[in-house]
Amino acid sequence: MTAFAAKPPQADLELVLAARPENVAVVRHVIGGVGDALGMSPQAVADLRLAVSEACTNVVVHAYDDATDETLEVEATLQGDLLNVVVRDFGRGILPRHDSPGLGLGLPLAKAVSESFAVDTTGAGSEVRMAFLVPGAG
Repeated sequence: MTAFAAKPPQADLELVLAARPENVAVVRHVIGGVGDALGMSPQAVADLRLAVSEACTNVVVHAYDDATDETLEVEATLQGDLLNVVVRDFGRGILPRHDSPGLGLGLPLAKAVSESFAVDTTGAGSEVRMAFLVPGAG
């Protein structure tokens, strides 16, 4: 597996959206466009969309109570031949809940399709950091 850079440079893409289910589709569309623009293969773009969507869905479902004014942040930065993506919340984090409506497969799936994957949950939110190979970019 490829390691993450300690502190990525300024993001090439930054999205700050309300943490609502409909905005997961917005992120999925935008991040897919980034993958397409970088010349990633169709399968790599599908994996990118899947992983980022799963991380965003976890923010929407787990990070906040039913508040509608909370935020979901997504950053993407190309570093060499890796597209580093960070999905961030500022709520209680994306820790599993006993009453979770999902099956608990989203983040393990995201980990399986990314080059690198890490979750950092603190009392002030979570960061899901993922890296995806962009052949020929570095």
